[in-house]
Amino acid sequence: MPSFEIIRPSSNRACVVRLFGDLDTAVVPELREQLGAALDSGCGNVVLDFSQVKYADSSALGLLVWLDHRLGSGGGRLVLAGSNPDVQRILEISGLVSIAASIAMSSDVGSALAGLEMPDKPLKALWSQGLEMLPDVDNLGAVRERVCELIVPLGFPEAAIFDLKVALGEALANAIRHGSSGVDDAPIRIGVLAYEDRVVIEVCDSGCGFNGMPSPSDDLYAPGGRGIMFMRALMDRVEFDTPESGGTCVRLVKHRALV
Repeated sequence: MPSFEIIRPSSNRACVVRLFGDLDTAVVPELREQLGAALDSGCGNVVLDFSQVKYADSSALGLLVWLDHRLGSGGGRLVLAGSNPDVQRILEISGLVSIAASIAMSSDVGSALAGLEMPDKPLKALWSQGLEMLPDVDNLGAVRERVCELIVPLGFPEAAIFDLKVALGEALANAIRHGSSGVDDAPIRIGVLAYEDRVVIEVCDSGCGFNGMPSPSDDLYAPGGRGIMFMRALMDRVEFDTPESGGTCVRLVKHRALV
């Protein structure tokens, strides 16, 4: 059996790479060569199926760094799907997910492709709920839990709920520490919007505005730090808007399977 297979679904610009066995220095050079050809031929996003990978070494991490640079320069995405706990631990130790702009995680290939294929405009709206929070870190836990309570009935798996909670926490922390500077009494506004094919969480502050472009930082929660990377790794889409009234609105989008 070959150690990898590259599939190009006809429905989108994504390439799915099915990996088998060990992803090591014996495999990576040929895989990189074939992936380079696929990218040159118009593949704009890559889904790496890790569900059958038993081992990954430093050359595998080098492949991810190379893919991040290739895809990120063109606005593409790299989604790591179905990693087992051992491979997941290697990815966590590397820190790539928290510093690579284009890398996202997904539970399986189907979910990864569904997130990449979402149309720009959502389908029928089901409901929306608005919340407000004073910019105080002591309020973070309660708001995270309240938003999750609203989302649970939509039928997301537990892993997706956790991803949403983490991404929301990063967005709220940014809004508290940076978005509300100089306007300490201005509340942070949170909107939860449920659609047939996605859930959208909006976090809006009253700060000086931020366009979502990170710059290197040692601060995990700074607008230029790794918090933005975590959001992008865990969500299908992360969008930043600057309203006419000022401040920043962060929009977190997670695909929802149609039922």
